[in-house]
Amino acid sequence: MQSSPTQAPSATGELIASFRHGKGFLIFSLIFGVALLGLAVFVLYLGTILPAGSNGPVTQTARGMSFSFSSPQTVIYFTSALLTVLALGVFAGYAWHKKLRAPRYNVYEHGIERFIHDQRDYTAFADIEDLYLFGSGQTVMTGMITNVAYRRNASEPFHRVIESLKGFFEFQQLVRELHIRARMPAVIATLEMGGAVTFNCISSGQVWGKRMSGNFLKITTSPILVSRAFLEYQGRKVPMSSLRTVDLNAWTEKVVIKDESDKAVLSTIATGILSHDLFLNTLDAVFAAQEHTRELA
Repeated sequence: MQSSPTQAPSATGELIASFRHGKGFLIFSLIFGVALLGLAVFVLYLGTILPAGSNGPVTQTARGMSFSFSSPQTVIYFTSALLTVLALGVFAGYAWHKKLRAPRYNVYEHGIERFIHDQRDYTAFADIEDLYLFGSGQTVMTGMITNVAYRRNASEPFHRVIESLKGFFEFQQLVRELHIRARMPAVIATLEMGGAVTFNCISSGQVWGKRMSGNFLKITTSPILVSRAFLEYQGRKVPMSSLRTVDLNAWTEKVVIKDESDKAVLSTIATGILSHDLFLNTLDAVFAAQEHTRELA
């Protein structure tokens, strides 16, 4: 995203809340890495003060496994090298998490302000076509949402917000609600003019695949077209008049749209539909308009 000039208050609306990442984990990681490295050096030092005559093979047994070394000095080198590798792993994790936790955010009435050091980016909610919600880490298989990613459109990279953000769940709720409020008027206007609104969808297979691979932001999407007359997905166009229910199952995480014969027209993991809150609200608006038309008939 390109850097934006400072927005006038009338453009951003009132500041609602500010969010930033805590530094406790980073400080702990840095101290732990330094401690491991220091311990590796100390172990090497111990190797220099071994008593004379400390030679010959050494065998260590742990949990039924035996390790043989040619000499105590080899044990020293092996232990020091292992501690060094662990320290480097901790430092690599520190660098990665420092990058992920660098941004801070201001949530305004009309958009999100993102700071990385002194660089400022502002994205209006009305411009966000893809709001992507997903889980990662230890809760990835539970379906719990621990990440929010957003972009204006598919030509831009996602901006990812992770759970370590202080007040993450408040941030998530604010962004979802304000995104609907900003986008819904344009959606309704498009539908009333006979146009179609496009939503991007990730297949359920992809969602599960991302949960296993962890490469969450590299996605391939298929469009879902919604108009007052039809819903179109993967080449299948279904009249809106034939649709009857939208089921949300908390156990399977799926959204299922059924027709009048109770046959599933669309069945996919809810968070696989980008901007899925807006998608569901759009369907509600179309169904409400149809119901109103039937009542007047």
